[in-house]
Amino acid sequence: MRQDLVVDTGRLIAALRARVEELVYENALLSAAVDQQRDEINELKGAHSAGDHRR
Repeated sequence: MRQDLVVDTGRLIAALRARVEELVYENALLSAAVDQQRDEINELKGAHSAGDHRR
């Protein structure tokens, strides 16, 4: 016997909105981490170049 699946669209939309909010937050954290790592790499490159007198 086959039964139709009953979906509460309001609950589904609320769950999807909550997940989108989580993803937006995670994306912001990852973006900030990437920016921080890029800044640290650039600082290290600058320090390395400043100490390199072999040119």
